[in-house]
Formats: sequence, C-alpha cells, structure tokens
Amino acid sequence: MSDEVLQYTPGDMAEYAPEMMTPKLRRSSQLVMPPRPSWIGTGWLPRQEITVVVGEEGIGKSLTWVLIAAHVTSGREFKPFGIPARDPQDVIVIVTEDSALEVTTRLEVAGADLDRVHFFSIDQDGSGSPDFGNSIHYENFAHLTAQIESMESRPALVVVDAWLDTVHGSMNIRDTQQARAALHPWKQLSAKYDLSTVLVTHTNRQDTTSTRDLMGGTAALRQKARMVLFCARPTVLETDRQELYIGPDKSNTTGLVNAVRFHVTPHQVREATDDDPGTSAKLTDPAQATGTIRELLGQWKNLERQADRQPTKAESAEAEIRDFMTGREQVETSQVKEHLRGLEYGQRGIAVALAKIGTSTPSGQGGKWLYTLNDDPSVCSVGSLGSVGTYADGVQTLEFESSPQSLQSTSTTANTANTAQTANTEDPHCIKCSRPIRAQYVETYGEQIHPGCKEAQAS
Repeated sequence: MSDEVLQYTPGDMAEYAPEMMTPKLRRSSQLVMPPRPSWIGTGWLPRQEITVVVGEEGIGKSLTWVLIAAHVTSGREFKPFGIPARDPQDVIVIVTEDSALEVTTRLEVAGADLDRVHFFSIDQDGSGSPDFGNSIHYENFAHLTAQIESMESRPALVVVDAWLDTVHGSMNIRDTQQARAALHPWKQLSAKYDLSTVLVTHTNRQDTTSTRDLMGGTAALRQKARMVLFCARPTVLETDRQELYIGPDKSNTTGLVNAVRFHVTPHQVREATDDDPGTSAKLTDPAQATGTIRELLGQWKNLERQADRQPTKAESAEAEIRDFMTGREQVETSQVKEHLRGLEYGQRGIAVALAKIGTSTPSGQGGKWLYTLNDDPSVCSVGSLGSVGTYADGVQTLEFESSPQSLQSTSTTANTANTAQTANTEDPHCIKCSRPIRAQYVETYGEQIHPGCKEAQAS
C-alpha cells in the first residue's frame, strides 16, 4: 500500500480492511518483538506508547504535560518524574480547549524552548484542531506522519489535549471496539517514531475513589494506554495555595511510584485589565508523597465523608465535656455530670462519654472524685496529613505522619472523637481564650465563656 496521503471514506476503509486487519498464524520464532521499554521519564512517561493524563475539569491537569514538554524541549532534568538531563528534543501539540496564545504562555512560563514546540492545526493561529480516524494511513494521521518525516529533528513527544475532541465524528467511542480502533493509530505513531504520545481526558462525575471508574470517555482508553497519570486536587485539605497531586495509576512495565504534590502558582505575564488578570499558572514546589495517587484518593474521600457526617449523641457529649474542661486540669466529677444533665444528656450517655475521654480518681481518703481528661488524640486533619522535607537530590518529599494504609483508620478514630467538636463551623468563640465554645452551652447558660476560663478570670 502506498504511503501517499489518502482521503478517508468508509468505502476506502472497507477496501483496505482485509489487508490491515486480517489476523495470521505466525510461529513464535517469526514474531517481530518490540524493543525493550525506553522512557522519557522512568516510571512516568514511556516511549513508543500511549500515556493518558486524566483529571477533573479545571484543576490544572494540562499543566502536567506543559511541565513535561518544558523539560523535553529544554533538556533539563526533572527528577520527580524520572526525566534525566539530555539533549533538547521537539514536541508536537494538538490543543482543542485552550488557545495557542494561552498554551504558549504556559509553556514559556514553565521554561520551554518555544522553537521546539510545533502546533498541528488547521489555522495559522494554532486553532482548528484536526480530527483523526482509525487508520494511520488516512487523512489527518497521514498528514501528521508526512510532516513528522519532513522535520529536521524528530519529536520525542506528541500531546493531544483533549483527545475526545479529536476523534472522528463517524466513530462512537462508547463502543469499546471502535474506541480501541481510534486509539490504535496513536500507538502505531508512537512505535514508528520512538515517541511518547500523551492523550489528555477528563474524569466523569461518579462519586467513587476507583480510578478505573473515574476515567471518563471509554474503558478502552485505560486498556490501550501503557501508562495512566492521574491528576487530583484534595477538596478536604484547606491550604493557602492551590495544590495538584499527580501520580501513575496504571503501569504495564513498572510498579506504581508515589504521587507528587505541586503548588499551582500564578505568574503575572502581562498587565492586568478589567477583562484579563494577566496571569498564567505554573506547577511549582514538587513534593513527593509517601503514597500512590490511588491511596491518596481513598484517604481524601474518607476524610470528606467524616467531615459530612453528623455527630452522634455520644460524640456530642464528649465535645461538651472537652468544652467544660477547657482551662482546667481537674474538675469534680459531680460538676461535670451536673453540667451534662443540664444539657439533657442521659445518665448512661454521660457515664460512657466520661469513661471514654477521661478518668475519675478519688482525691484522698473519703475525698471527692476528680475528673481529668486523657491526652487529646491527634486529629487526622488538613494540617496533620504530612510535613515537607528534602532528600539528597534537592527535591522535596512529603512525609505523612501516618502510613497510607493506616491513615484511613486513624482518621476514622480521630474524627469520631472530634467531629462533634468541629461539626458546627458557626459555633461562637470563648471571650477569654478565643477557642470555639458550643453554641448549645451559650444558649443554655447565657455565657460565652468556658467554665474553666471563667474561674481563671475570677481568680
């Protein structure tokens, strides 16, 4: 079959289908084996293969390939993604959602060599994204391969953002067989030119932590890809800066490595106006997490469910005790019980709550019983998820205080004891110590001050 550029028609496909798709019996000794795996970034970005970048819309997942392209075109090392220092190489970009101006600005901010970035588009301004059928020999695939052949420097990376927008209208990617057929030419292109193809897609809206189920579009995308890079932003972590976690979720050649956390940092690139803030985002401050992206998603979902759960009566009683004990080391046990009875807690609930978070001990021979809180359990919350350190090669590492496997159970235990205390974000604050005080206590006693703080103030 000729390598000339052919026009796509269903009739043509029917004519060439037997030649291209007919299976044959081959001896194992006659098989043409693929070469050993090679990488742009070891454990992250394989050559001669498809890599899928997936994440929710609007979280900055496109900045992932921008970062990779910046290091490929500049030849700079990027250890968090396993990219070594090497000679600069070219990148081909096909974009459907963002303008070429926006994309080139991001690339420039990330440190890319723009002379090595090539837009494959219909219009001269980079717009007019082409669509692609199911054969590397037809229409836009044929145009692309012909132009790659004519390039002075063969590209190392092809990016399609977003892939679904480029699928030919005659193809239904919800049909797994058609979806696999649409993906196959990208695999062929990768193998033919020893490059890495990155296809960007969105997650769906399912309420699940299964990365397999979250991948939108088609199941074939995950099946055909050699590598899946999952991008996620934790909704439960209240931080001053927007964060993006990126990690391999599927690898057919290596084990999964831990995710990397980035800050999404805005940079002023032009003068701000009423219509344009003049900023462009960049991924900065890479920090290696001690868990995979799949483990992190499970942890965040667990924390989210805990935060949404209403406290039980027992948890509420425990929170009332903590409020009552604020500013005090010891209190007569009878006073604590009297306080809880005033808030209409039952005798059994009071006894269970007292025993769970504190201890009553006699003050002496025939003396009164005194109540003391046990040490407060550490709350698995935003601030205690991890701390950032630095390892030998200068890249930050995010060290979790709990292991990924134990963090879910830790957060369940800790939040069980503390959800009641933090569930109502509208609770007032003590006028003495400024710590939160239960609204129910203020309502019942008409005082916006902890009992212990009141005693300290009086003395």
